[in-house]
Amino acid sequence: MNFDVWRNLLRESIALGTSSCHAAAVGHGDEIYFQDVFGNRTDFPSPLPLCEDALFDLASMTKMMATAPVALRLYEQGLLDLNAPLSDFFDAPTDKRNITVKQLMCHVSGLPAYLPLWRMGIEPSQVANAILSSPLAAPTGSQVIYSCMGFILLGKIVERIGGASLDVLSKRYVFDPLGMSRTCFCPPMNTICVTTEKKPGHSDYLCGVVHDENARFIGGVSGNAGLFAPLDDVIRFASMLSKRGEGLLKRETFELAVRDATGIGDDPRGLGLQLFGGGTYPGGSRMSLGSYGHTGYTGTSLYVDNDTGVWVVLLTNRVHYGRDRDIFFVRRRLFHDTVFG
Repeated sequence: MNFDVWRNLLRESIALGTSSCHAAAVGHGDEIYFQDVFGNRTDFPSPLPLCEDALFDLASMTKMMATAPVALRLYEQGLLDLNAPLSDFFDAPTDKRNITVKQLMCHVSGLPAYLPLWRMGIEPSQVANAILSSPLAAPTGSQVIYSCMGFILLGKIVERIGGASLDVLSKRYVFDPLGMSRTCFCPPMNTICVTTEKKPGHSDYLCGVVHDENARFIGGVSGNAGLFAPLDDVIRFASMLSKRGEGLLKRETFELAVRDATGIGDDPRGLGLQLFGGGTYPGGSRMSLGSYGHTGYTGTSLYVDNDTGVWVVLLTNRVHYGRDRDIFFVRRRLFHDTVFG
């Protein structure tokens, strides 16, 4: 392990303008091999250095770290049937009534990847109906379409079954058991957070407010995005994944979650997890088949090698200078390939 090479790669990425900062770590189980916290948590209006306890907007990592594990905990308790259809929870139209919870979790529901719910002229309470009223993007079960809409519905389902809001359920079923004491939705005022992107039409930047427009419209607590966490809490979650669910899930539940549930195509998906099938992968090309993890749009990721259990956490704010810094994705794969090479 050449820690200097890893550190230099990460810091070169900042010099290239991919983001203003990173908080990165590599380890196995509870052991941390490498950790580097570097850069500025914001560059606007003036630079402020990143500190180890700053919270990052995890964006779609919310799916892996909150919504899906809550669903799996409810499944273990016999409260949630993964094969239950949407018609058990919503007044769903004919073309969607037989979509199952499992199909939502592995992105084969056929629901569209994205809808601009925040500008559809609806109330936040109407988002489920708006999603269910929109046309399918593909026949259910026919292809993998990574759908934030499906996870918004999943969030609504677990709230209904759990009898509480997703933030409360996530704390009860995930964060408290793992000791993730600072992970939350809607961080309190004065919490040190990493700034993401400039607000459209404004001079100030989003900081401590979820970047995802739909999650922000819903109120910051959503099944697709909204989670904030510091590096050490994400490491706790990575350790759990590395130990195949220990401390959170039964072993058989974990193995179910990391098994390809799609049965189609070349984009394997578990239950809330993206799996490595040998093609283009955010975690690089040198992980073992079946490796698992997730990214967040803001520039965050967590991946675990399926064979070795080695995990990599990389938290950045890659949207800080705008959404068009595609070199970030190249550099992220390079970093992972160097770690796993």
